[in-house]
Amino acid sequence: MKRILLLIGLVAVIPICGYLVSVYVEYDYQKQWSNLVAKEFGEKGLEAVASGQLTLQRFCADPEVANEAACQTYKNVLLLRNASIVALVAGLALLLVIFLAARLSAASRVLLVNVFSPGIKAVLVILFGLILVQGAIATYGAYIFETTTLHRVHFVLIGGIGIGALAGAFAMIKAGFTISKRVSTSVIGKAFSTAEEPQLWSFVREIATRLGATPPKNIVIGLEPNFYVVSAEVIVYPGAAKHQDETLYLSLPLMRILSREEMTAVIGHELGHFRGEDTKFSLKFYPIYAGTAQALIALESRGNDGAKFLALIPAFAVLSFFMEQFAQAERTIGRGRELEADKAGTSVSSGKALATSLLKIGAFTPLWDSIRSAMVEALNKGKAYTNVSALYAEIAAQNGKPELLDKVASTAISHPTDTHPPTNLRLQALGLSVAELRDSALVIDTATSSANLLSNATQIEEELTEIEHRVLLERGMAWLPEDEQQQ
Repeated sequence: MKRILLLIGLVAVIPICGYLVSVYVEYDYQKQWSNLVAKEFGEKGLEAVASGQLTLQRFCADPEVANEAACQTYKNVLLLRNASIVALVAGLALLLVIFLAARLSAASRVLLVNVFSPGIKAVLVILFGLILVQGAIATYGAYIFETTTLHRVHFVLIGGIGIGALAGAFAMIKAGFTISKRVSTSVIGKAFSTAEEPQLWSFVREIATRLGATPPKNIVIGLEPNFYVVSAEVIVYPGAAKHQDETLYLSLPLMRILSREEMTAVIGHELGHFRGEDTKFSLKFYPIYAGTAQALIALESRGNDGAKFLALIPAFAVLSFFMEQFAQAERTIGRGRELEADKAGTSVSSGKALATSLLKIGAFTPLWDSIRSAMVEALNKGKAYTNVSALYAEIAAQNGKPELLDKVASTAISHPTDTHPPTNLRLQALGLSVAELRDSALVIDTATSSANLLSNATQIEEELTEIEHRVLLERGMAWLPEDEQQQ
């Protein structure tokens, strides 16, 4: 409830302040008008003002005096009041529409895309107008307030608000509308053809056949601890080779610690997304995430400009709310999608195999950050690891303690384009629990490792390790000592 009130407050603060300033200044002008009338016409003049016969509004409506400075200012104050009311109503109405749209579309992924895909464009256009209006309200409101009360104006400060609103509005809408509809994802690794890894391809295609699912067109192997399928264009670094259509990404460090049966369940789960056309759905909703995120970044980048950011705060709050509501609706649908994919995984393996794979991945994925840090530290000293995938599996085997599982059960496994339900909910759907898997979930057996599906896993690991080192240097995440650079 506090978050909702804060959101409403952020959207309403500038219009309310503008309205209050207009009421105050109008009251001051009306007071000055009454004093002027009383001075010129005495009690009869005040009676005429009270009866509405000689009001400031009627006086300024006279074409002969309408262009007088005082009348122009008075009209601008009335315009400030009306603009503040419109901006307040429009901002609150936009929040309500976003909230209702999220609730409506949470029932269907088709509806979700059809509502939110054009919705982000509409929101950006409306916010563009609101930023300009609220920027004008904040700028003129501050100007007229200072003029009335202080009788002097901080032109630089007030001008900064208007300039910030104008620049922020254009930056936001440009960022939101320039997101390409052709979604692509980047990965560090290497793509392998059927000729290069026939056993692996045969393994994957057999699972696809058993599921009645579309087999992937590409298989990319890397060190990042994750498994996923995408229908987007995949750009594989180094080299920036582009791979179209369905791609399956496999993590070699995780393959080392997963048994063949567990790997069967994992790939069955991932290919289950192809069977359910989930990846095509992700292609449609991912640009919504990307467009909203880029627009937010464009607004946030203005946050260090002090007063210039003032008129952008409501837009930032509304966009954040839009993204939050969309993500919540997507998660509602996504939970069902993931549980259906889990059924696909168990249909080609077993519920226990899928469950232990989920627990292993959840328990050992965090190790990758420490491995990357160790690689950076080594490079900074002019050294390098030969095989970080083997190192990863070794550290995992040493740290496979049952107490890790309790933390894993409450977390969700990450994915490039959507979110997964917490692991404990997925285990419950499988009819299993952490308690009954505690002794077997983290067992790592090199003899049954799914890395044995590769023709020469060690050679691939060493090649991927070298690639990872190169990328760390190219991206400036690590630096060789000066004497090493000169060689």
